[in-house]
Amino acid sequence: MGRRVLVAVLVATVVLLLWPIATLAISVPDEGPYIIQVDAYRHVLEDGDLLIHGRYNWPYASPPTETITQAVFVRLLAGTTELAYCAPYAYYSRGWSYGSFSMYLTAAEASGYWEDTLTVDMRGSPTLTWTGGGDYVVTTTTINWRSTATAVATRALMCSHLISWATTLGDYWSVALVSQYAAGDKFSSYGEEYFTNVIPGLRVMVPDLFAGASETPSYDDITYNTTAAATMQDNWPFDMGGISEWLGMPNNDEVLRTVIAFVIIFIIGMAMARQGIPSGAILFACFTLLFVLAVPGFISMILVGGIMFVLILLTGMVFLLRRGT
Repeated sequence: MGRRVLVAVLVATVVLLLWPIATLAISVPDEGPYIIQVDAYRHVLEDGDLLIHGRYNWPYASPPTETITQAVFVRLLAGTTELAYCAPYAYYSRGWSYGSFSMYLTAAEASGYWEDTLTVDMRGSPTLTWTGGGDYVVTTTTINWRSTATAVATRALMCSHLISWATTLGDYWSVALVSQYAAGDKFSSYGEEYFTNVIPGLRVMVPDLFAGASETPSYDDITYNTTAAATMQDNWPFDMGGISEWLGMPNNDEVLRTVIAFVIIFIIGMAMARQGIPSGAILFACFTLLFVLAVPGFISMILVGGIMFVLILLTGMVFLLRRGT
């Protein structure tokens, strides 16, 4: 029994070893491929870090079934030392044709490499057989070192570059990767989905690229004063202290003097009436006295006029009522 089992195991092993292994194959690109441009940015997440953003073109009239993520990888090299690597993100047309890639180094990892001679190496995966031959390796040492002194400056520069590239890339794909807002051009929902996968952490690096961005608020202590209020009061005519003067309305003193004057003149008028002086003469004397007091401002002309209007109105009403009876 033991020998039969051993023989069966040996036979199965031989069969597995001799079984033809399926070889993954991929068609060659129509031309190229190309690394169009590589940009290097610093201070994106911390002072002294390094972000490499590249633009590529692997042209296919009829894209292969494999995605570019499965078939291609990118490395950042300093001589023969590999500093970082990535696989391009497959989005439109499985990632073939035009697209982007990125690699990030922390400040500690990027130390000493800024503006150094670095190589970006983009090549087909060795796990695939490229039909038609060729290893399909494309490299470049041409890197645009986007030197900025602060994170704010880096943010503004990246925002401008990525919006421009997203617009161009959207034209290649016939997909709107950029939308217009009142605050300026921002990523559309397609642009957000693509570039946040191409550049991990992009929303934190450049929040201005997004229509809905979040930032840590800055709280500043403010010392308030009343300087502006005092200035407005100095130039505003409708303050409580000056409104009567501005409109010519009586103030409290004028109202008091006017009321006292009316009471005194009324008493004088009554005394004159008891002496048998005609009412017309009494009214003329009283009105003249009020006018004389109002002209120099001793009593309020407006208040006198108002009272006189009311008195004349009441006199007229009494006259009409008596005549009707």
